[in-house]
Amino acid sequence: MSKFDVEKINQLIEISKLYYQDGLNQSSISRQVHIHRTEISRLLKEARALGIVKIEIDSTFGASEKLSHELQSYFHLKKAIVIPTKPGSSYADDLKTVGSYASNYIQEQLFSGSIVGLSWGRTLATTIHCITPINSISNVTSVPMIGGPIGTLDVNYQANNLVHELANNLKNSRSYTLDAPVMVSNSALKQELLASPNSQAVLDFWNKMDIAIFGIGSSEITNNLTWRGFYEGTGFKKALSGTTVGDILSQPYSITGELNKSFNSNLIGLKLESLKKIPLRIAIATGENKANAILGALRLQAPNVLITSDKTAIAIKRAIK
Repeated sequence: MSKFDVEKINQLIEISKLYYQDGLNQSSISRQVHIHRTEISRLLKEARALGIVKIEIDSTFGASEKLSHELQSYFHLKKAIVIPTKPGSSYADDLKTVGSYASNYIQEQLFSGSIVGLSWGRTLATTIHCITPINSISNVTSVPMIGGPIGTLDVNYQANNLVHELANNLKNSRSYTLDAPVMVSNSALKQELLASPNSQAVLDFWNKMDIAIFGIGSSEITNNLTWRGFYEGTGFKKALSGTTVGDILSQPYSITGELNKSFNSNLIGLKLESLKKIPLRIAIATGENKANAILGALRLQAPNVLITSDKTAIAIKRAIK
């Protein structure tokens, strides 16, 4: 390859980056590289002809948009966001994709002075980790909606850590912790734990929340490490058996959306009846093994916004009877 060819290719790459990656128009590029604007147009066409620039149309977005509309209409949701994933992609890859999209949506919904409640888990942690510092929103209060793990759950997945992380990304914002386990042995101990001033402040915020963001548990994931790290030794696995398909904030329900109210009256967490009064309730969940749990949650009308993957949305449609 001659020196001229190398220089020409480098010029085409530079101009293509300025146009397609940096978003500059042809007039701006012309001024920056000192080439006439009409020549810029010709060079961009040449870059495409040589294969330096490849334009790809992803038709999966259309299919995902259709699934979004179907779920939104069928379950009367404020919003259903179905995110396209690559065929054959792993759960870990899909989780990252869903978390990235979900974080963008959450950042659009936050507003100054709002009160935000968070649950726990890997999905929620992935989402919150994707949120970048926002200077245009301030004075947000973030609180956990559930007590802490009984087992050895990774601290990054715990609600107390996630509310702190969210507040740190928002200007002049604060977070509160709930220093109590998710399940206790008796009502007297529950009342004692909730009597502290800090706990009382959190409970007061529960009645004022503007946004709730939570994951969805499934009876099909009780053997994974994250689930066991939260519930090990609580007996909750038994509650997720029989007709029970999932849980939200450690409150189990069936695929028809019926709550199992008999399980653990000494739960430390926001009751689903109260959750349903919050104006914006965002459920983030992905994985075909969560399809029945998500379907039950939608029938329960716990979320009014669902964020999931296309694979999961298709599995939910199959589960509808």
